[in-house]
Amino acid sequence: MRLRHIEVFNNVYKTGSVTAAAKLLNVSQPSVSKVLAHAEQQIGFPLFERIKRRLISTPEADILYRHTAIMEDVLTDINEISEGLAEIPVDRLRVACTPSLGIDFFPKAIAQFKLMNPNVNFEISSNHYADIRKNISDTLLDIAVAQDQSEDEEIGIINLAKGNFVILEPKNNQDKTYKSLPFIKLSFKSPLGKKLDKYILKNKLHLESTISSDNYQMAASLVNNGFGYTILDEYTARTSRLPNSQITELLPKLEFNINLMFLKNVAFSISTKKFIEFLSDFHYEL
Repeated sequence: MRLRHIEVFNNVYKTGSVTAAAKLLNVSQPSVSKVLAHAEQQIGFPLFERIKRRLISTPEADILYRHTAIMEDVLTDINEISEGLAEIPVDRLRVACTPSLGIDFFPKAIAQFKLMNPNVNFEISSNHYADIRKNISDTLLDIAVAQDQSEDEEIGIINLAKGNFVILEPKNNQDKTYKSLPFIKLSFKSPLGKKLDKYILKNKLHLESTISSDNYQMAASLVNNGFGYTILDEYTARTSRLPNSQITELLPKLEFNINLMFLKNVAFSISTKKFIEFLSDFHYEL
C-alpha cells in the first residue's frame, strides 16, 4: 500500500463513509472510491463490504487498521514538525566575530534579531581571523563577521558595512605631529594590520614603533594608560569608551569592509538564512 492508499483507507475506516472521507480529504467522492479500489487491487483482498446500504470493514481491514493508524499518527507528527520548523524555527546558530566587532556591533545585531526571533538559539564566540576561517572550513561555525576578508574556493563573502581607521591618542594631546609619542603598531598578521602597513608605506609615514599588538583593545588600552598613540578601526576606538583617550580623524582616509563569512556549497537552515538577511539590512550607528 502506498501512503495515499493508507490515507484514504484510514479516513474511510474512521468515518464509515466514502462521502465523509472525501470531505475530510477535500477531494471528490469518485477520487476516494478510485484510490480505495486501487488499494484493494494492490493488496489482493477487499477492505469494505456494503451491507444494507452501510459500508462495513472486513476482518482483514480491522487488522490492517491497527497498523495503519500508527502510521497516520507518525505522519501527523511529521507534518506538525515540518510546519513548526517553517513558522517558528528552533535550532542553534553557531556564529563568531572578531574581538573588536564583539564589543558592540555583533551583540547589538544579535539582540535585535532575538527580539524578532526568540526561538532561535545562538552559540557565540570571538576569535582571531585565522581561527574564524579555519572553524568555518571545518564546519564548526555557520557564519562569522570580520573585517576585510577575502573570498576563496571554500569561503564566501557578503559585504555588510564600511568603517574607517582613526587615530587614538591620549586625551588633551598637544603634539599633533606625534613626534614625542611612541607609535603602537597593529600586527601585520591581521587583515587590518596589513592594510595599515600598505597605507603607511604609500603615504611615506615615518612611524617609530617599539610595540606591536594583534589585539586592538590592548593597543587602545595602552593609549588610555598614557603610552603613545595608535591607528586602529573606529569600532574598537569608539566602543571601548576609554576615558583618558580621544579620537582624531585619520587623513587621508583609510576604509575597511565588514564582511559576513560563510562556507560555500553548504545548505543553510531557515534560521541561518533569516539571520543573514537581517545582517544584510542591519544599520549600526557608532
